[in-house]
Amino acid sequence: MISLQTVQSGAPTQAISSSMISGSDASQPMVLVADDEAELTGEIANYIRRYGMRAIEANTFDDTVQALQQHSVQAVLLDQRFGSVDTLQLLPRLRSMTDVPILMHTGNHEEMDRVLGLELGADDFLLKPMSGRELVARLRAHLRRPSGGHNGARPIAAAAPAMAPAAYAAPRAGWRVVKAERRIYRPDGTPLRLTTAEYDTLSTLAETPGETRSRDELTKLVFRRDWRPGDRAVDNAILHLRQKLQDDLGEHCIVTVRQMGYVFSGFPQA
Repeated sequence: MISLQTVQSGAPTQAISSSMISGSDASQPMVLVADDEAELTGEIANYIRRYGMRAIEANTFDDTVQALQQHSVQAVLLDQRFGSVDTLQLLPRLRSMTDVPILMHTGNHEEMDRVLGLELGADDFLLKPMSGRELVARLRAHLRRPSGGHNGARPIAAAAPAMAPAAYAAPRAGWRVVKAERRIYRPDGTPLRLTTAEYDTLSTLAETPGETRSRDELTKLVFRRDWRPGDRAVDNAILHLRQKLQDDLGEHCIVTVRQMGYVFSGFPQA
């Protein structure tokens, strides 16, 4: 059992260096392990190294940013707290730097924090304490996806054309939602970078083009909970989707139906 409970450590903060990168086989995926507790960070890094992965250790948020700038990583394991700093609020900055899977590990069991984290760019949440086996299994599950394995812009997956039967909502030459990959492709074949919440919202709407989906329905389908007055999770996901689609589609493919919800009007022809 790898306990992700708080570990007291007096180790000084270190800058990222080659000595903090474990593993030497360049074919192995590299995971950035970011936690302000140096002892715990080393324990996690050593564990995942035993299962065919390399690891970079970072003990401050600045080190985390530096590691992403200097190294090509395939996944990030990020503690929710760096001392008094809540890294949830810093997720948009990390997401602007990379589209690799970001897995948060936290001792906070508040549902709203997990929902907020997914909206802000996290791909998964791991609750402390957790077993090393579960940690490795979750990392492998994310790395198996075509979206895993690249730091920054993702290349077009060579297997994408073969996935055409799994797509919907657009002609073969146009926009494609590929459920098997959990990705959305533009007509030119480039993937649209989305968070988990954004992808789930858009793909749910695209399954029934022309049909209005209420906030309550979308909250249940996307966030797995009931909608409550004042709940802005769906609205925020739509806002971020429109911002990311602005250059290509503006607000034309997701339309607000006043006092009812949202409707997907369809992707335009390529």
